Amino acid sequence: MLAGRHDSGQEKPSEQDRDLRVTSRGRQRKKNPKYSDYETVRTSPRQTSPRKSSRRAGRTPPKTTPAKIVEAKDATQQAANGEKEGADKTAQESDGDASEETPTKKSARARRTPSKKTPARKTPAKKTPVRKTARANGSLGTGEDGVVDAVPPEIETPKPKRKYVKKQPAQKAAAPVTEPPPCVEAEPEEQIEPGGRRRRSAAKAALKYLQILAKEVLDYPNDETRTGADSKDSQKNPKGGKERKGRKRKRPDDSDAEGDEDFVPGVEEVDDEEREEEEEEEEEAKESEDSDLDFDFRKGGRSAAVFQKGSNTGSNVIAPNGLTMNNMRAVWNCFEATKKFREEHYSSWVFPEWVPSTAQWQLVPQSDLDKYLPQELCSAAFKVSREGLGKEETPLQSLNRFTAAPAHPQRWDTVFFTGGPVWAMEWCPTPDGAPATQYIAMACHRGMDEQHYVDKTYTGTGLVQLWDVGKLEYNSSPDAQPAFAYGLAQDKGFIWNLKWCPAGGWELPSCSRNAPFLPRLGLLAVATSNSVVTIYSLPHPDALRSKEKLPDAGKDSQQLPIYKAEGVLTLKLGSFRAPHHEKSGQVLSMDWLPEKPHNVIAIGFYDGVVGFWDLTTKSSLLRVRELDRMLSLLPYRCLRAHDHAVRALAFCPASRYLLTTAGEDRYVKTWDLRRLDDPLTVQKRYLTNEIYWPLHGPGVIMAQDAGFVPKGSHGVHYFDHFVNSIFAVPRCGSLWSISYTDWLNSVVTADSLGEVIFALLPPIDCVPPCFKRSIDRRFPVYFTSLEPNATTEEESQEMGGVEEEEEEEEEEDGDTYKEAVKKYCLHHTDTDMATFAKKEKRALWKLMKDTEMKTHMNLDDMPLAALHKVRLSPNMSSHTWLASAGQTGLVRLNCLRTMIGSQVKDMISENQAQFDALYSPKDPEAAAAEAAESEVQSATEEL
Repeated sequence: MLAGRHDSGQEKPSEQDRDLRVTSRGRQRKKNPKYSDYETVRTSPRQTSPRKSSRRAGRTPPKTTPAKIVEAKDATQQAANGEKEGADKTAQESDGDASEETPTKKSARARRTPSKKTPARKTPAKKTPVRKTARANGSLGTGEDGVVDAVPPEIETPKPKRKYVKKQPAQKAAAPVTEPPPCVEAEPEEQIEPGGRRRRSAAKAALKYLQILAKEVLDYPNDETRTGADSKDSQKNPKGGKERKGRKRKRPDDSDAEGDEDFVPGVEEVDDEEREEEEEEEEEAKESEDSDLDFDFRKGGRSAAVFQKGSNTGSNVIAPNGLTMNNMRAVWNCFEATKKFREEHYSSWVFPEWVPSTAQWQLVPQSDLDKYLPQELCSAAFKVSREGLGKEETPLQSLNRFTAAPAHPQRWDTVFFTGGPVWAMEWCPTPDGAPATQYIAMACHRGMDEQHYVDKTYTGTGLVQLWDVGKLEYNSSPDAQPAFAYGLAQDKGFIWNLKWCPAGGWELPSCSRNAPFLPRLGLLAVATSNSVVTIYSLPHPDALRSKEKLPDAGKDSQQLPIYKAEGVLTLKLGSFRAPHHEKSGQVLSMDWLPEKPHNVIAIGFYDGVVGFWDLTTKSSLLRVRELDRMLSLLPYRCLRAHDHAVRALAFCPASRYLLTTAGEDRYVKTWDLRRLDDPLTVQKRYLTNEIYWPLHGPGVIMAQDAGFVPKGSHGVHYFDHFVNSIFAVPRCGSLWSISYTDWLNSVVTADSLGEVIFALLPPIDCVPPCFKRSIDRRFPVYFTSLEPNATTEEESQEMGGVEEEEEEEEEEDGDTYKEAVKKYCLHHTDTDMATFAKKEKRALWKLMKDTEMKTHMNLDDMPLAALHKVRLSPNMSSHTWLASAGQTGLVRLNCLRTMIGSQVKDMISENQAQFDALYSPKDPEAAAAEAAESEVQSATEEL
């Protein structure tokens, strides 16, 4: 730049001039590269006319400086030949500007070569109070004494005889541009890359060094000489050889951190045309790779390059069921891991001494049935609307007690009525691959309007219902509609919790047992309101009814199959000499050890105590025979886990020594059972209704109550032991129940609004868990809404005045179930679970999204649509089926049929083939004949 230049108006130096200051080394400080997109204009004191006029005249203008930095990208450095040096010297002396320094211009294609520093010519200058100004004739102004300001001695200037001419376009150039002599090289001008970023001085210096090093030391080969227009743009390096033009891509949005790529020797930028051609070739190659891509769904089956560009490859590719391959691959990996874990850590047969017997099961007389059965004889009116079947008629219907509706032929869903509000429900576990009939055990209150205080214990009658839902398969409709198998009557109060032995309790119904023993269906732990837990050994229903001593209750329509049975074991708190006498309150939570030999049960009580019972102990101090000949078992260890009621607890499925508890004091604690003096982790969260410990993650999944929850945080959360969290399912109402399945790595929720939501969890085995776009992993199973009953007005007109007075009195006391049934009917709206494709356009998915943070609730009405329990089947062959029930006593069965893949089908078929080969049921006569043949064969071998 020019030292001390001014325009004719005596204006102040521009911001660019103030920014480019002179240092002690003679270099100019460049402006920050991030401001390279802004245009900076430089005025030339010699320029007398616009550039267009000089071009039209067909002559080269005199020595000029660049008007814009952006124009330097299209200019080429040129040096004057020997014939023009004299003329240049005369022109410079006449103008009186011997000290002016003009930076060299370079084109975008020109090779940047290292420049040698030449001694700058220094002209003595006198200090004048007035700086020079540019006149109209192009000469420089002088001060009062007629002396021109000189350049400071530190700035390097080229020789005064040199002349710099702006390069004309190739088609307009009058004469070929000559290269400067090797001995005379000026310092290159500040260069601008295609992205608009100035090249830094450090980058230029490093590039010079690496080029020289590549030439002299590494014997870097030269490329062939280019011809045509490219030969004009090429430059020679200090050694005289031509440099190769590189293929380096630069984008306008590249940051300064990417400037390290400039240090590659022999690499240059490409022009716009070549860059466009290169991008087109890369896009074509990418498209060809994507079209020929063969997805491998196994873990680690894809290369790192494919994962790097997930948006164009398999991570976001849509599977046939509408989900991404990335989500489905996580599901299939979890299914395989769960299968291996169950094979290694689940027992095939446990507690062989606990076999049901006909002597322990007695049919309840017809006269005593009323005190055990639920009181409601007919269900509330309901109808079902199914997505995609809008033209189907959905009339209102009601079910009688212990009856069911047939399964829908297309959607496979069904419903049955238990007679009371359901508060406990569990699926009976079966071996993997067994062609077994599926059973569900559940318990409900006798009255629809019953209310109980949690700080008191209750005694009375209760009933455990066992329902036969048929052979549910993952890929077919139920073979029969649900049926009431039998009931288990007991006199220990109402029931809050049920828990089956995780494995080893089921045997084939066709196995031969000598009388009076029966083939065992499973071991069921029943937690009652009198502060005890009773374990029952349940037989297969067909075997129970087929015995001669018991009547065929299934054929007798008047006689219901309700039995009273003796428990094999009763779990109580206290010690041998200090009975507890139900001082700890009701049993609110319970879990059975999922790892073999399944011999430990943990129970949580109202006062915050957690007890542990060893079911296989032989200690005489823990096993007590009661007066009624019942065997009671005392805990081998107790723990004061919380200051208030233990609302939920869960064992770690991968370790028998880890337990998580959640209490009324809002604390969630993790315990090591080998050291109970202090918990491993403590988190103070919200009120937790249910808790699950997933097999594939180091944390717990919690369902929250509506209390103590800020807006926007209510729902299902996953917390690992490093307090990393996942907000899996946001909901508005209280989450009464959740169910997690290891087969699908998924969770299903049921809340007080009657909504069932299915959510896929990410791979939670990594810490911290990666969870993006959670809305894409949630899907509604069905919604429940209350609609005005059409018969309400007619019934109200027919009712007399006495009945109206009675209703007014009941309204003062509160809304009851009968009043709610008269006002409203239930409307279940189901989602098409055959596919999740185009979920964003579905009305139910939009409704779920809209009601996740806020919805309308009428707290004055009875929660008729509330769902208290939801459970996914733990069995391999039916792991896509879920059951949900609530206040009305209606139990619905739905199938997540779209979550099955080809790999899952192969594994299920393989397990079924293995089970058939080992435990294939045989005809008793054929089995006896085969046994006789084997005995004869063994006798002949002995002879």
